[in-house]
Amino acid sequence: MVPTPRKELIHRLRTRRCELCGQCGTVAVHQVAKLAHLGTPGPGQPAWAAFMARKRRKTLVVCQPCHEVIHATPVTHAA
Repeated sequence: MVPTPRKELIHRLRTRRCELCGQCGTVAVHQVAKLAHLGTPGPGQPAWAAFMARKRRKTLVVCQPCHEVIHATPVTHAA
């Protein structure tokens, strides 16, 4: 049996490092359904949404405090 390569998300999770603040420890995945849900770039876009849009990722590996900030600052002008 040939081993299949791990998905990129698995590699990101295994580092156990928050992609927003860099803190090591327990992490969770924040996910959006579509990149369009991140809103338009500009001053009204939260920093976490801008980071996801810049990386063109629908997932973000974050620590609990950063995950709470994400849910406290939702995108208000999504397409």
